[in-house]
Amino acid sequence: MSVNANEQVVVKDGNTTLTFEEFADTVTRWTPQMREAAIADEGDRLELINLALANKKLAEEADDYIAENPQFKMEYLNGLRAYQRDFMLRKVSASIEMPDFAELAEEQYTVKKDKYALIPERRISSHILFSSPPGVPRDNLMVEAQEVLDQLRAGANFREMVNLHSDEPGAAQKGGKFNRWIRFGEQGVSPRYSEGLFSIENVGEYSELVNSEFGIHIIRLDGIQEKSYKSFEEVKGNMIKELEDEYRRLAMKDFVAQFQMSEGTVIDNEAIQAILEPYTAQE
Repeated sequence: MSVNANEQVVVKDGNTTLTFEEFADTVTRWTPQMREAAIADEGDRLELINLALANKKLAEEADDYIAENPQFKMEYLNGLRAYQRDFMLRKVSASIEMPDFAELAEEQYTVKKDKYALIPERRISSHILFSSPPGVPRDNLMVEAQEVLDQLRAGANFREMVNLHSDEPGAAQKGGKFNRWIRFGEQGVSPRYSEGLFSIENVGEYSELVNSEFGIHIIRLDGIQEKSYKSFEEVKGNMIKELEDEYRRLAMKDFVAQFQMSEGTVIDNEAIQAILEPYTAQE
């Protein structure tokens, strides 16, 4: 390739051209599927070339438009500056050299095991639901539910009581089972139900009556999976990524700080006040 090969024109339409360098850069931004299509199908290739050419024509049109509509000049320039700022931040962020955080991650795993590796206790349960929509008095229903709870604690057969009293659809077929292991505060589970379940001390015992948006529950604790911890190797990747993200955030904060106002900054307060004045009455 000659010295000026990058300036070789590979597409020309009137006064608009795409050089070798421009089009090669455009291709790097295509998805793998777009590149495959351009290689395999001439029609797809022409369509993609047309898109690249149209994008450049539109960009060139912007300068002419601003020349004819100077009221949009600052909007245009500020838009360019915003892109330039984001461009610099992306490039600087990508160039940051990361230390090896493996040793620090292992130390953090030891002292912050609950944060990084905890597998919380989970419980599975069965329940009897005395259905009642919100806003409807539940005094009589509470009396009925308490009588059932008393019978269960006295040894009544749980499945029979489910068949006789539970208003949950399909409860009889399921034996009242809430077929899902849940953590305390599990999303998608009524907070009241979760609190009631985790208030039970031993497997096979019952909660006190639990009021939820669905009605009144009697909850039986059927099983406990004790809390445990993932190994360091299981969480190492996520921990290192978190440390790298924090390192990058602080490095970028330091980078941006050098462009903030210096001690020599001069501000024309009268001019600033004049600019803000029209908005004063509106606020």
